[in-house]
Amino acid sequence: MIDFFLHLKPEVLTTAQFFFLIGLSGMTSMLNVIIGVGGGATLIAFMITIMPAAAVISVHAIVQLGSNAGRAVLMRRYVQKQFLGWFFVGSVVGALIGGNLALNLPTKYLELILAVFILISSWVPINLSFRGRNGLVGIGVFTAFLTMFVGATGPFLIATVKNILPDRRELGATMACFMSIQHVIKAVIFAMLGFAYQEWLGVIGLMILVGFVGTFIGKRVLDRVSNQHFHVVLKIALTFISLNLIWGFFTAS
Repeated sequence: MIDFFLHLKPEVLTTAQFFFLIGLSGMTSMLNVIIGVGGGATLIAFMITIMPAAAVISVHAIVQLGSNAGRAVLMRRYVQKQFLGWFFVGSVVGALIGGNLALNLPTKYLELILAVFILISSWVPINLSFRGRNGLVGIGVFTAFLTMFVGATGPFLIATVKNILPDRRELGATMACFMSIQHVIKAVIFAMLGFAYQEWLGVIGLMILVGFVGTFIGKRVLDRVSNQHFHVVLKIALTFISLNLIWGFFTAS
């Protein structure tokens, strides 16, 4: 059985790195369901230390698509469908712009902007409403643009919409749809730009499969967590992610 899995391993990964990525996908998917955010950012932080830089964001997009799509299916009754259409329109525009600029702009500055905004929107009482077509399109454009560079913009998006969707299930389910939309668009654009997914299909498939198991377990845990504790944990998680991005900006060589 192990030999079968190893046939799916890309040559650039060691056996330990291969199985670590697969297990990490399950843990971060569970984190995404329980807290609503942070799984994608945690996953990409480890992927950067293991995988070739050129493959990280492209592979991350497919894996997170599997994770978020699984979460959306399991929590479909809570999805707020009225928000999805115009968000999709904005996301297409933002991803097309970002895809064309991805190789030319310094990622670390975008990460710093992302981190500062998350901190402000988490702790400063700012009313950021995305009600209406223009708000949804604008958020879609900006977050899709960012995701072409930093990979995981879930913390930014959830910091923007968490006041509009106070129920943890509605927030988690709708966020899963938002992120699925952007990961589909991103994967298609990277394929059009020439990224070869073939070498990574095995590890991507296993990470998605294990990620779905993590999503299922996380949903069972979520049903036992109150809204009050949920929002406290969410603020702490957003703050930790932001400070980690800021630390990375100032310590990067």
